[in-house]
Parts: sequence; C-alpha cells; structure tokens
Amino acid sequence: MDSGWEFLGYVALKFLAYVMWCYVGVGLLRTERTLRSAFGLGAVRLMLGVLFGFGVFLIGGMAHLEAPSSPMLLYLEIYAPVRWMEWGVMAWLMRRQDRGPAALLLGADNQSRLWRAGGILVSIIADLPILLSRRGANEMLPIGRFLC
Repeated sequence: MDSGWEFLGYVALKFLAYVMWCYVGVGLLRTERTLRSAFGLGAVRLMLGVLFGFGVFLIGGMAHLEAPSSPMLLYLEIYAPVRWMEWGVMAWLMRRQDRGPAALLLGADNQSRLWRAGGILVSIIADLPILLSRRGANEMLPIGRFLC
C-alpha cells in the first residue's frame, strides 16, 4: 500500500467485515445477538489478525521463500489455514462447545465449521482491494503482512 490513507481504509474495511461476520456468529453460536458484542469481537478478531499476521511475517521471513509462481495459490495455502485457526479462536470466545483442543482445530459441530469457513471467505473478500491492486498478492507474499 502506497499511502497511509490506503492502509487506514484497508484496516477499516477489515474491521467492518469482521464486525459483520461476528454479528452473524453471535446469532448462530450464542443465544443473544447484540451489536455491542459484535463490535467487541470484531476488534478482538482484528487484533488476532495482527498477531497471527506478525507470525506469518516472521516465519515467512525466516523461510527465505522464493517468489511464488502462483501468488494467489500461495496466498490461499498460507492464509486459509491461518484464518481457520483465527476464526476458531473467535468461536472459542463465543461458545463453550468450541473450547478444547479438538474443537479449536476441527470445530465443535457443522454450524461452527461452516461459520469458520464463512469467516475465511469474508477475510479473503476484505483482502480483494489488495489482491486486485496493481501488485496483487505479491504485496503480501512471500513473507506476508501484518493483518490476517
């Protein structure tokens, strides 16, 4: 991203996407749905993205990866599993059934797994401004960026 405004717009887009998806999750995985809880969970999800994104950045930097022949495929290979775990942490925060190692890795039930898969799709859609930009996935790869 070339400017600070573009970065702020990207972060705002990610945050709004996460709030909306957490609002869906609160309705599916909890008994009550409030916009306040969705905003709080969206903020937690954004911070998880920073934390996990920093991990991708560090691991990618240590791996000394070559420029990918298919950046979009590499993007999906890296970010889909990372985001599965991130949305798993969010499910864990929302619902008692999603706690424990097996539920964190696999999801407690089909409802949780589908919500997590939807979260991955939401995250990818929120990345479209970067993915469709002039530098595309190359801006994120091979060493990643700080927001997953």
